[in-house]
Amino acid sequence: MQVTSMLSAGYLEPMQNISRVQKAENVKEVDQANQQREQEILAEEQAIKAKLGSNAQVHTVYHYSVGSDGRRYIVGASVTMKGSEEDLNRVSGGIAQEDLQSQKQEAQDALKKDAQRTEDSQNIIKAEAEKREAKLKEDKTEDKKDDQERELENVQREVVAHEAAHQAAAGEFGGGVSYSYTEVDGKAYITGGEVPIKLKEGGTPEETLRNMQQVQRAANAPADPSGQDRAVAAKAAAIASKARQQIIQENSQETHETEIARGTPIITPVSREDEQYDSDKDGVQSLLASIKELEIQNLMPAA
Repeated sequence: MQVTSMLSAGYLEPMQNISRVQKAENVKEVDQANQQREQEILAEEQAIKAKLGSNAQVHTVYHYSVGSDGRRYIVGASVTMKGSEEDLNRVSGGIAQEDLQSQKQEAQDALKKDAQRTEDSQNIIKAEAEKREAKLKEDKTEDKKDDQERELENVQREVVAHEAAHQAAAGEFGGGVSYSYTEVDGKAYITGGEVPIKLKEGGTPEETLRNMQQVQRAANAPADPSGQDRAVAAKAAAIASKARQQIIQENSQETHETEIARGTPIITPVSREDEQYDSDKDGVQSLLASIKELEIQNLMPAA
């Protein structure tokens, strides 16, 4: 049975052609084709009801058409069935079976769509989580990179200041500074340096001492002298100590010679007969001459 429409109640009766109806009243022959079709539709309806059983609810809406004999014939029906799935499944080839299959298909399609939406949502959540994790790793890498750059920049400032202190204190005993570099991501940072300091001795112990004292100041000029700096300072201190000893020795020798030069003079007595008195001397010169004569006579040491 083919369904042509679904009506909630009643039926739509097509408009009848009055002249055709009046003409049909004169026709005594029955429209056998429409009559046979009506019987088939009613029989099919009864078969469906029989298959459904008494527990199912059936509601039928008939569709009519006027035949050639002027009578109305059932030419279609819409059957609505309500019942258990088992009852509806017993109807084969009817509208209930078609509706059931359609509903099943729609349910399956809905389940597939829900599953697809769930999968899509999970994929989106997973993708977002992966993005956050990648961003977190990137941020950690950037932070680590920034920390490394800051550390290298601090080292660079310290090295430059360290070598500048050496140069400023070394003066003529210092050479040109040379740096060593470390390259990170295409950028070079100063991570080491050196200023040569000459251990130049002077022409005299005093000059050597002054030179070594300046070398010591140059080696110890930075706030944090390196092991090499301390080694240079120690070597300069040793040379300075040697120069001090030489200065002490020289001073000691000079003092001894001075003491000998200033010691008690050898006095040779002079007789009065050999001494000639100068009556022309007067004032201080006469007095000094008298004192000298007295010292000689009494063998007094000189002051």
